[in-house]
Order: sequence, then structure tokens, then C-alpha cells
Amino acid sequence: MARSGPQKIPGASQAYFYGAGRFSGTDMEVNCGVVHTTEGRSLPTYADSQGRPGAMAPTVTGVPDMPARRIRWYQHYDVDESARALANKLGGVETNTANTFQMELVGTCDAKHAKAWNGKRAGIDYIYWPDAPEWALAEVAVPVRWLNQHHGIPLTCVEDWLAYGSDSRRPGVTPASYGASPARMSHAEWRAFTGWCGHQHVPENDHGDPGSMDFARVIVLAKTPTTGGKEKDMDQAEMYAAVWEQDKVPAPDTSATKATNPRWAPVSYLREIYDAVSGLRGDVAKLRAEVRDLKKGA
Repeated sequence: MARSGPQKIPGASQAYFYGAGRFSGTDMEVNCGVVHTTEGRSLPTYADSQGRPGAMAPTVTGVPDMPARRIRWYQHYDVDESARALANKLGGVETNTANTFQMELVGTCDAKHAKAWNGKRAGIDYIYWPDAPEWALAEVAVPVRWLNQHHGIPLTCVEDWLAYGSDSRRPGVTPASYGASPARMSHAEWRAFTGWCGHQHVPENDHGDPGSMDFARVIVLAKTPTTGGKEKDMDQAEMYAAVWEQDKVPAPDTSATKATNPRWAPVSYLREIYDAVSGLRGDVAKLRAEVRDLKKGA
């Protein structure tokens, strides 16, 4: 099937592009997306057992830039070209070539890394995707929205995203999202599927990523812009959250807690400024009193 529509994701780096002859895939017309987590903290080489970089690559990889609160996208295959990150068994259904756009997110969905990982801190040095910050989900929503607008992938997703760990419905089975989990689609369900799902939902695969990532929130954020090209007006609560809670900035170098709290919300800065001004007022009052005493002595 011939490719149609734009094939390069706007703003995505092509530095690690593996299509166009190196590992060219099958032409298709995407109608669904699969989300993975890399379970690492840097851009993978996606090498196979023969050491060939890119031989197991998805369509794109999102690398969080934590200080900038951005995701840097790297494109490995054209949008309508099959990628290579899914297992595909003989005699079953097609996976990589089943009109599937594949998105890898650098980070983890493993609960053992929910707070820290080899000395690094979740939310500061890397993303634990089941508890991803709002800015990260909004960044994922950008290509999801673009793919809907230019390639028609529906802004819908599966409902059941099982945790990469335990599941109360299946006691003693860990991790719940691995193997023949309740979330895994049948061959018929996969053939009919459109929208977004996780690696844990794809048949013929046993991986459980991206765990309990809140992809429903990504879909909501992808739908946020209203008609007419204008952004939706924020209500008072959203505006307060955006200005005073979410838009964190580097802590001042003079902060005693900079090592453990490197980014502050603006409201914290206001408190710091208030305390500093209050101290200055006291100092000025003392200086004025000393000046008056000096004048009297003169």
C-alpha cells in the first residue's frame, strides 16, 4: 500500500534514521499506535544479536530533557514504513507491518524504579512513566495529535493498562502485564484495532511495558486545542496550576535545600523573596535607628 501524507515528524531528529535502504520496512498506512518504554535512561542503539544498530528500532523514540521539561524526538522510520520493535511469530498475525506506528519512551514503568534508580531520582533525572509529570504527557500528546491530523490515527486508546508489577485480579502473578495477561489482545481484536495501545496489549508479544502509564490523559491533552486553531481558554484552577504549581524553575544557588530540591514552583520563590524583603526591612530599621543615635551624639 502506498504511503500518503507527510512522513517526517515535525521537529524530530533524523540523526538515527534507519529506513531508506538500511533496514527498509514495508509500506503501509498507519491507523494505530503502540507505546513502549525503553527501561533505560538514554537513547538505545536498538542493535540486534548481530550488533547491527537500528535492527530492532521503533518508528520514533522520545528522550526526556528533564531540565528543559521537553521530550526530544528521534525518528528511525517513516511514518508509513513498518518498524521493528515488536515480536512477530510465524503462522500468526502481523505485528510490525499491521499499520502500526511504534513509539518508544525513554524511562521506566518498573515500580522498583518509581523513586530512585542507581542513584538517580524519578522526576528529576528520569521519568517513571506510570507517574509521569503533566508536562511529559503533554509532550507525548504533540505527535499523537499530529498523527491524528495527518494520518488519521484515532484519538482513542485501550482502557486497561496493567501495572508492570502485581495485579489484584491475578494474585501471585508478577508482572501482571507480561505474557498472557488479561490485557493482551486476541488475533481478531488486533486485526480490527485502531487507536493507541501499549506493548502489553499486542499479541505474539510477552513484554509488559509501558505498565500503568496514564495514556488516557495523553489522549485528553491531544484533544485540548479547540476548533479554529485557537487554544482552549484555561479556567481559573488550570491557570493557577500552570502559573503557581507546574512551571517549576531552578532553585536559587543560595538555597540550603538545592541538592535535594533543585527545582522550585514560583510560589516558593515568592516566599523566599518575602522573607528576604522582611529581613531587609528589619536591617533598614536598625540602620535608621543607628543613624539617629549618631546624629544625637554629634
